[in-house]
Amino acid sequence: MLPREHGAWAILIGPILVGLLGAPVFSPAAAALFVLGALAAFLVRAPLQALLAKPGDRRAQGWLAFYAALTLGAFAPLILLIGCWKLLYFAVPSVALMAENLAANKSGRRFSAFNEGAGVLGLCLGAPAAYYAASFQLDARAWSLWLLCSAFFLGPIFYVKMAALQHRAVADKSALPALALMRQRSMIYHGLTLAAVGAWAATGGTPALAAIPFAASFLKTLLRGARTPERVDFKSLGYAEVGYSILFVVVTGLAYTQP
Repeated sequence: MLPREHGAWAILIGPILVGLLGAPVFSPAAAALFVLGALAAFLVRAPLQALLAKPGDRRAQGWLAFYAALTLGAFAPLILLIGCWKLLYFAVPSVALMAENLAANKSGRRFSAFNEGAGVLGLCLGAPAAYYAASFQLDARAWSLWLLCSAFFLGPIFYVKMAALQHRAVADKSALPALALMRQRSMIYHGLTLAAVGAWAATGGTPALAAIPFAASFLKTLLRGARTPERVDFKSLGYAEVGYSILFVVVTGLAYTQP
């Protein structure tokens, strides 16, 4: 039993890799336990959602027990034996955001901006958490990675909605005003994040390389926004978004591994 939102995998795995790559020192055992625990905790949501829709679902109960056991089996030794107790700092916001997401999905708010944004911010906590698990340090650098991940992965919310409205507007001209508004929001968001990261880099707060993925995202938004309404191949769009996510992970990881 796996989550249906395929894009969520990129938002889960990307920040974890960025956190591991950006860690100043690296404990392989702690990092491996963290990755296992984080993946298992993420998978818990699928059977929980199934149980909310159909209480008493035996299959969902079995998967929930399995994923919960994996989560506990990974995090218990990581916290109790290795001593990464600061991971508990991440437990409260992670549980709260998962609860909000489950409630939103049940009430039909799955694609609301708040639900999607909260989900991104929660999954991006994987960056400082992985950084801490690998290095036993939770410092300003860890939270810088969270800010970069959050700013980057919030962008596709606007971009994909713009593409969806372009697709819809081909047959439904009433979608044109919403398309114009989302085009404007996407361009403003990507422009502001590029400017913010660029200014941050200019003051020495983050490596200059970190601005490259944001420049690429701004360019893709300009190119998409310049198009008239058209049929969109969402499968190809999804693959392209994975490519941008890989670019972000590689460049950001490289930027933060430089001396």
